[in-house]
Amino acid sequence: MATLTKTLFFVMFTALCLCGMSFAGGLADTGQTKCYNDTAEIACPAPGQDFYGQDAQYSTNPRSYTKLDASGNALSDSATSWAMVRDNVTGLIWEMKTDDGSVHDKDNSYNWDDAQNVLIAELNSVNFGGYSDWRLPTIKELASIVNLGKSSPSIDIDYFPNTISSLYWSATSHAGTDGILLRQISLSGNIRSASPPITAR
Repeated sequence: MATLTKTLFFVMFTALCLCGMSFAGGLADTGQTKCYNDTAEIACPAPGQDFYGQDAQYSTNPRSYTKLDASGNALSDSATSWAMVRDNVTGLIWEMKTDDGSVHDKDNSYNWDDAQNVLIAELNSVNFGGYSDWRLPTIKELASIVNLGKSSPSIDIDYFPNTISSLYWSATSHAGTDGILLRQISLSGNIRSASPPITAR
């Protein structure tokens, strides 16, 4: 895996911490707000009409986030500076990306080994946010913060403001015809497999 020349998966949530928390439960709503027929966007249909029952017509586990300071303490939604974001639906805590040149900077990129041995190791060694169990997220965990009701980027920028629309790594891999492939997600919600030497954030 040392030959992979892939950059770390995401601007805002490069690292994930389970932080000894129990999961709040379920997956967050997709955020989809538009309805479609076979060819175009339409007004969402009423029960009994063609194309009724689309994702946009249901809201399950509405998205809910809490801004956290560098010690892991909850902040108000109006806070203008924060270090982490807690997903109140899944219970996961995400690293907040910055634009300050630090290890948290949105423009930093890493090959696969450095993602684990530099970024994640640094977060754990300094006990970032009071936690030492930071890791890359699985593809499902990463997909849980993609908001299909938003675009460029497909994420809630009120909580993840330094997000760049790009491909991002997950820790999920699977065997393919070309060997081990790592799973990536784009902030348009697409999941894909990639083998070296493709790059991603």
